[in-house]
Amino acid sequence: MNTVWVAVLPLAAKGPNPADVKPGWLGFAVFLALAAALVLLMLSFVKQLKKVDFVEEPGPGEDGSQSTRRPTGRPTRPSGPARSTGSTGPTGRPTQS
Repeated sequence: MNTVWVAVLPLAAKGPNPADVKPGWLGFAVFLALAAALVLLMLSFVKQLKKVDFVEEPGPGEDGSQSTRRPTGRPTRPSGPARSTGSTGPTGRPTQS
């Protein structure tokens, strides 16, 4: 084990010359690509959050009444065109019959 340290320690102590280490244009391009990916992910996340339609029922004591109803956890459906009431597959989309 000592022979490994004897061989590696001089390499670690020397290190690169600070004048030779520069990020350059490639580092700048990678940074910009990561920033653009972050912006796109944030926009997508906001879009997905706007799709959520959840109405939280007040808990007992919040409105003064002791309700025994438990929230179902299901979001409410937006009013709009009638939806088919056929069976749905595991993805929630109507199945082809």
